[in-house]
Amino acid sequence: MADCFFLGQSRNQLNASSAESSKIVQQELLQRIRNLEDLLKKHVGAHAIVGGQAGQDEPVSPPTTNASASTEADCGSNKSFSNSNNHNSNSNSNNNSSELPQSLLQNVGSLSISPQGHVRFEPQSSKLDFHLAQISASEYRNQVNSVNEEKPSGFPFGCDDPASRDRLLARLPPSRYCDALKDTYFRVFSPLFHILHDPTFAEEYERFRQDPGSVSLSWLALLFVVLAIGVTSLSDDDPLLPDLGREATPSANIRVISEQYRSAAMQCLAADQVLSRHSMKTLQALVLLIYALTHSSQPSWVLIGMTHHVAIAMGCHLDPDNFNLSLVEAEERRRCWAGLIMLHMIQKISFRNLDRQRLSRDVRLPLDANDLDLMKNSGLTMDQLRHPTGPTQMTYLLFKFRLYDIALAICNEIFSSEASPAVIAKLDNDITSQQELWTARYHSDTSVEPLPSQHFAHINILFGYSHQLRLLLHRPALNRYLTGDINDRTHSSRNRCLDAAKGLLSIQKTLAESPQYAPYKWYTAGLASFHAFHAAVVLTVIMMNPESQAEYDEIHALLVDALQVFHLLSSRSSLCEKGIPILSQLLEMASPQPQHLSIPQQQQPSQPELMSNTVPSPQDTPISLLTHGGSVSEPTFDFANTHTETIQSQLQAQYWVTASSIPWNNWGFLIHQV
Repeated sequence: MADCFFLGQSRNQLNASSAESSKIVQQELLQRIRNLEDLLKKHVGAHAIVGGQAGQDEPVSPPTTNASASTEADCGSNKSFSNSNNHNSNSNSNNNSSELPQSLLQNVGSLSISPQGHVRFEPQSSKLDFHLAQISASEYRNQVNSVNEEKPSGFPFGCDDPASRDRLLARLPPSRYCDALKDTYFRVFSPLFHILHDPTFAEEYERFRQDPGSVSLSWLALLFVVLAIGVTSLSDDDPLLPDLGREATPSANIRVISEQYRSAAMQCLAADQVLSRHSMKTLQALVLLIYALTHSSQPSWVLIGMTHHVAIAMGCHLDPDNFNLSLVEAEERRRCWAGLIMLHMIQKISFRNLDRQRLSRDVRLPLDANDLDLMKNSGLTMDQLRHPTGPTQMTYLLFKFRLYDIALAICNEIFSSEASPAVIAKLDNDITSQQELWTARYHSDTSVEPLPSQHFAHINILFGYSHQLRLLLHRPALNRYLTGDINDRTHSSRNRCLDAAKGLLSIQKTLAESPQYAPYKWYTAGLASFHAFHAAVVLTVIMMNPESQAEYDEIHALLVDALQVFHLLSSRSSLCEKGIPILSQLLEMASPQPQHLSIPQQQQPSQPELMSNTVPSPQDTPISLLTHGGSVSEPTFDFANTHTETIQSQLQAQYWVTASSIPWNNWGFLIHQV
């Protein structure tokens, strides 16, 4: 009768172990049980991630079930790996030592890599695991090759008959169009969501140009995603659009072409059997695919979950320092994991899924460094890489990462019990601190050479999102102010909303009218217009309750300008198209002049306009002032408008978290069809 043992090992392999080794294994197992009992007593409900990867704040890592899971022979030594489970602080900027017993913090495991580049993480935290994991690299290659003979399941990416490589290659555009879209992606989008190592992709793309059949299906999927994202940045009059698409309008062409390339990317992943084997190209393609879907307002929650488990299967939930990887390979892993966390936070906010579940933060954030500086021939030390002077290719992503942390904290407050004034003040100060960091960082490069236009775009986008967060943070207090609960605190929040709304309209106007921001029209017509519409509604309500005639006149002029910008963007933006009749009606409703008002107030500096060739300085950023000296009188109004309270009811925070959450039908009291 044939022997059968877990992981496909024969008994003869285990019999070769000495009695002393078995005794050591038993002793270690007993010690591990004692340690686990201590952990259960001391850390019930706490975040604990080691070996088994189970934790309250993180989805549980699936157990390894493959009968022939393996590690490379040269990765089996217990001394080959350093401790990996350093738990980050809330900002993830510093690593603290874990409180877990040292015996559980030793060998996290190893990476098994096939000749085709497919990667699998093998958990390994004891000598017992070491004995059970000794399968040669050649056996792993045989296992990967045997998978090729099976009929793959394309779920969730394709049908039962996956497309052949030739059919997939045929879906690519002509070479010169492929070059143009690829260049557009790396000029516009790569600095915004810097997941790829640009020089590495450039080398791989050159090999692809010379021999298209030589690339892997996962790399081909990555190329299709790059093209799908790049096409969204084309201008309406770009000659590529009518050549690549047949739709009636440029915006429709962009949408359809991008969908076609995303679909081709999914078919490539299905043909590559994404559910059973993965490479870094697979993970990069999945992360960028989620990014593309998010920016196209397409559902991606399920795909995020799948990508998360693909990353775990590859060991990306552990810091790359645990493995023998080059600096570029390590940073590619960190970038993918950080990007996945960001996308996960975006979806949690969109779904208002604000529970404690979160992805592991045990992986250090990527280095704030340029791609060329990571190369072996750069000559830079790690200390130099960790302390850059001006903005790098990674600066924006790292700033945005921290901003999403603040966004999640704000949503946790405004969608739960009423936040205390101290919490509001802290979160407001957190936003201000980030704004000061952005300004100082981007200013630091201007003394050497002019700041590239992409950095001006980045800081406008950062400030835009921070203004949006302020509107959400102070929304409950603003609503109380508008309903008559007027005191120092609500009056301060009202002024903070006023400043933030002005800043958002200024940013949209700058991005829409300045030629240097033409490649970012996808953002201006999308997220920036959503933020501007939010700001316009807030300003309209404030204008109906003005503190002075001068304030009324200023807001009215801003809204008239905003309406013109919405008209300018309406051909590219369905949101602007829907928003135009609403803003027009709101302006008409607010046209009656209010009686002259006089309210004691402390003036706060307004947010400066973020012009196309300037970066706001730290002193331009308003300091959080949530208390004011003196009392605040209740204003009196002469607006005989029956819709004022109905408009105010549209300011509920849940309506303004994402563009898809706007209840357009609720505006039917203004117009019959939106």
